[in-house]
Amino acid sequence: MINMRIVIGILLTGFVSLWGVGGIANTPHDLSATVWTGVATEDNGELCVYCHTPHAANSSFTGAPIWNKSTPTSTFTLYGTTIASTTAGLAGDNATVNAPSMACLSCHDGVSAVNSVVNAPGTGLATADADAFIGTGAQALSAIAADASGASVIGTNLSNDHPVSIAYTEGKAGLRLKSYNISTWVGATTIQDILRTTGGVDYVECGSCHDPHNGADTKGTGSVAFLRVLNTGSVLCLGCHDK
Repeated sequence: MINMRIVIGILLTGFVSLWGVGGIANTPHDLSATVWTGVATEDNGELCVYCHTPHAANSSFTGAPIWNKSTPTSTFTLYGTTIASTTAGLAGDNATVNAPSMACLSCHDGVSAVNSVVNAPGTGLATADADAFIGTGAQALSAIAADASGASVIGTNLSNDHPVSIAYTEGKAGLRLKSYNISTWVGATTIQDILRTTGGVDYVECGSCHDPHNGADTKGTGSVAFLRVLNTGSVLCLGCHDK
């Protein structure tokens, strides 16, 4: 008889290798109960399940593989929505959030519960009408309540954040050529590597600056927000903008 726990472990290990993961254990993206809430009785013993599941995934979601979260239904206000005109010509360019950034907003929208998943761990609890919840009590919280500091709560108003789902147009706002070398960044050699293509167009998304699997710091010891490169001396900004 095939041991499904071993099979699942192999699948997730393969997924980790594919994406060049730096590790999420003991980082803010480690949502297992003993790390996130400190309540051992709520620990399900898994890390990946809060975002990914090997079975019964959200097949309608294209922003990330085997996605274990519902697609956010909130209305988002993007940067270009409220800016009449800019040197980058952003107005009207990004009317909606593309799937790659929507994956991040599945937790960071300030509405979605961090422990709300499509398919629960263990024997599974796939449901078409409502998400399953992992754990109870302190962990059954929205992203807002889960992080009182607000550091991980982006919310639905994205007009005060760096534009996402915005087309990367070389030359606008001093944007460098997509072939520009950024080999010091995690998971990239050139700018092209950090862009995400939707409908044949290369976009800047949340994952362009952040690698969700690159746990550079242990939670609570000065997280660098999963940045692909530290922004000391504005290195992160200057990676794309020739200023």
